[in-house]
Amino acid sequence: MSELLDCLIIGGGPAGLTAAIYVARFRLSVRVIDAGHSRAALIPCTRNQAGFPDGVSGRELIGLMQRQALKFGARVEPGEVRAMSSRSDALLAETSAGPVAARTVLLATGVTNRGPDMLAEVRAAALAAGRLRYCPVCDGFEVIDQDVAVVGTSE
Repeated sequence: MSELLDCLIIGGGPAGLTAAIYVARFRLSVRVIDAGHSRAALIPCTRNQAGFPDGVSGRELIGLMQRQALKFGARVEPGEVRAMSSRSDALLAETSAGPVAARTVLLATGVTNRGPDMLAEVRAAALAAGRLRYCPVCDGFEVIDQDVAVVGTSE
């Protein structure tokens, strides 16, 4: 473990990549560890992202953000962080690719959807078609004047 990073970012979705862009533009060393499960990747088209008036898919948005982070010197690597510890001068992450030491760690792990009880392939098709939505803030506008069902676990 020879390199001491300025910042390790755990999570490669929009929040983690935005942080990586800013940290890298401050000319600090930054690495993003991305497990590849960003909720944003499920979005077929969002019109809730500034700069994309005609909408953008979640996968395309993540790809563009990754490209921008890389342009400024961030490293984005697939993997998972399995454990964290500390020593006097660093935070230590045990990743699927090996140990990483950093002065700071930013957690941008996002949220996990708890989908409705249905077959996985039916859920995937509904998501791809925009018929299943998870975020009222992001998706509410997209279903104005449509009949919708809300699935929940409480009143």
